[in-house]
Amino acid sequence: MKISVTAQDIPSLLDRVPPTISILSLDCFDTLLWRNCQAPSDVFTGLPIQGGAIEPRVIAEREARKAEAYRSGRRETSIEAIHARLLPGVAASEIAASVATEIAAEVRHCYAFPPVVALMRAAKARGLKIIIVSDTYFSAEQLLSLIEASAGGEVAALIDRIFTSSEHGLSKAEGLFQPVLEALKVRPQALLHLGDNEIADQSAPSALGIATAHFVQFDKDAEARLRLEAMAAVMLDPATRQTEAVMQPHRPLLSLRQEQDPAFAMGHDVMGPLLHGFAQWVEAEAVQLSKEHGRPVKIMFLMRDGFLPMKLFETLETGRGYGDLSISRLTAGRASLMDHGAVEALVAREAGKQRLDVIGGMLLLEPHEARKIAGPSGDVSTFERKICQSDAAQKVVRRSTRYADRLIEHVRKQGVVDGDLLMLVDLGYHGTVQDRVVPLLKARMNVEIAGRYLLLRENEPTGLDKKGWFDKRHYSREVLSVLGSSIAVVEQICTQAKGSVIDYHPNGKPIHEKPGDKGRQSETRDRIQAGAIAFGRAASALGRTSISDDPDCRRKSAAAVLARLMYLPTAAEVATVGDFTHDANLGSSSHMKMLDKSRSVRGLRRRGLHYLQSTARMFLPGELQEQGLAMNLALFGIVRGALDVRESDFLAGGITVPVILANARGDCMMDIEAYPTHDGYYRMIVPARQDLTVAVLLGNCYEAVQIEDISFQPIELPSAEPGRNERPDIEAPFVQEGMEPVVDDLFRCTASAAVLVPPLPAVAQGDYKLCIAFRPVVRRSDALAERQAA
Repeated sequence: MKISVTAQDIPSLLDRVPPTISILSLDCFDTLLWRNCQAPSDVFTGLPIQGGAIEPRVIAEREARKAEAYRSGRRETSIEAIHARLLPGVAASEIAASVATEIAAEVRHCYAFPPVVALMRAAKARGLKIIIVSDTYFSAEQLLSLIEASAGGEVAALIDRIFTSSEHGLSKAEGLFQPVLEALKVRPQALLHLGDNEIADQSAPSALGIATAHFVQFDKDAEARLRLEAMAAVMLDPATRQTEAVMQPHRPLLSLRQEQDPAFAMGHDVMGPLLHGFAQWVEAEAVQLSKEHGRPVKIMFLMRDGFLPMKLFETLETGRGYGDLSISRLTAGRASLMDHGAVEALVAREAGKQRLDVIGGMLLLEPHEARKIAGPSGDVSTFERKICQSDAAQKVVRRSTRYADRLIEHVRKQGVVDGDLLMLVDLGYHGTVQDRVVPLLKARMNVEIAGRYLLLRENEPTGLDKKGWFDKRHYSREVLSVLGSSIAVVEQICTQAKGSVIDYHPNGKPIHEKPGDKGRQSETRDRIQAGAIAFGRAASALGRTSISDDPDCRRKSAAAVLARLMYLPTAAEVATVGDFTHDANLGSSSHMKMLDKSRSVRGLRRRGLHYLQSTARMFLPGELQEQGLAMNLALFGIVRGALDVRESDFLAGGITVPVILANARGDCMMDIEAYPTHDGYYRMIVPARQDLTVAVLLGNCYEAVQIEDISFQPIELPSAEPGRNERPDIEAPFVQEGMEPVVDDLFRCTASAAVLVPPLPAVAQGDYKLCIAFRPVVRRSDALAERQAA
């Protein structure tokens, strides 16, 4: 018998074994005992060594094994020998204390994997003996003590005997199973061995005739996610893998997942750990808030984005009451225009950001009313200047009062009564709805409000009661930027299947915007949500995994889960959300595509790596996923470190292209460097003026080229905010001389071929540069050499 099994198969494994089996043999680590961290070496962060213990501990083990190999020809060693290398020259008592510290760290992180415990109980029920065969530097006595301390006395009592590589001087791959058989005085056919290492736990024992079951812990995508989450954890916190372990309490549930559908897996493995931990924090905050105020708290999840967090809160089964409120940024803003000052504040806040129809709608004005204020030109800035000086401002206040009546009725309809203490729960991350409704609900219902958010990153302090599971109490501004950079992805996954609320009936029933055609997106979202809810139910049933699995652990683990999704998405995840659109939730009915891979590829070809810092895309890492991990790691690093990266930093490995600059007074020829961007493309920057014609002599260098872009691009100050350029590129008209089209943007060039670009248009305001992105296909010297050789 030589099979592979998943976690779900383990409890019933004995139903598949030959009748000769009388002994169940188990690997220890990653089979019976799991650690609440990504790698075994994470445990070493618990050792009190200045600067971090992982590297010294790993080196000490390596040197101890080398010394043992020199002494006896075998590489297996004991933990005492390792710590003697770790602490050279110290007394035996200090070495023993150091060993005890490491074992205590193991106890803190280790826990029994439930399916294997179920298998052990089934084995005992059938009268089988149970042994542990482990490749470890622990002795049998130490390992049994560790199992008892971390898995419990009942599990330890099921074990009849333990064999370790350190005590026998042989690893499993080197032949440990032979002395095991001899000690037990049984034939190989009596044993069934289960373990996670394909060589040590299957190939080696199978060669002796022992029945084996190779335990495959995770599917390939889940294994990759866990590894990338560890990378994200290290990038988020420099102390990680120094003095802090990479915690992953969700590992056992990922192993137990059976569904392979990518959308379900994304919900289960990513959104599940993220939102289940958030739900637990919300419950803890409700308990604390109630203690502080001395009265009950009503938890109200804000729809639409609070929908999936609410569903994960349900899986906790706390018995606590909760509800939902359909209040959007739009409705909260409309209902908050209680006086002229509030109107002025909204206009100032949105100045220069919105279209005329959008800002008019935010102010409860009909389109024709907004156009009348804006004047014949329909200029938004004119509207913004005049609205607060016109009679329309009082009209806005009156309409807002009636609007607020309807919103208040909605709040009452959802079970809120005068004088209540509310906790508003949402994804975040500014808490805009809370900002707008607090004055209204306080004035009209004497309601106290606290906001609790997945991610809180207020631009300006409000003085309101706000907290985030991820906020400035635990994370720097740069880390919060990382976690919130592509939050629209999370919003679209968490939302309910309704359009945004835009108004209320007189009885308080919400009026939702008619949703766009999102049939496929809705189906995918439903599958993702189903996966997340399944994780929540399983996590609540599983409970805590280890001593180290505490609230701080779950928050740090969830931060790594979110950061990994934001910057290191897998191909399956990108494909899952590839067709998603995002609505702005401002009553504009405008929907933006979440991903546009072709646009990002064009941006890279035209600008190179500087494009990563100079663009503002909804899910840029998702668009870049196909371009390789290096691209997203660069973006992750730039945002995480708030790095002052300039366009000039990427100018290396250039090629020279001759260019003629000409105006009415004369002309000159000069060589200009073109620098690599992406996919073999190069970018050259040529001076641009309203009197300067440019001729790029591509035929002088190449027999064939591809032209990606020829445009005038604004010159921004170094202090300009990345991705916030308000001056668009201007497409440059050009003439091709001596360039024969082959297909699309590919041209065959004569020796005198050139691209001629007329002067910068007079309509351009400010300083511009002429940028030309091209890909050399056949160099003229290469082609000449080939013809001469022929």
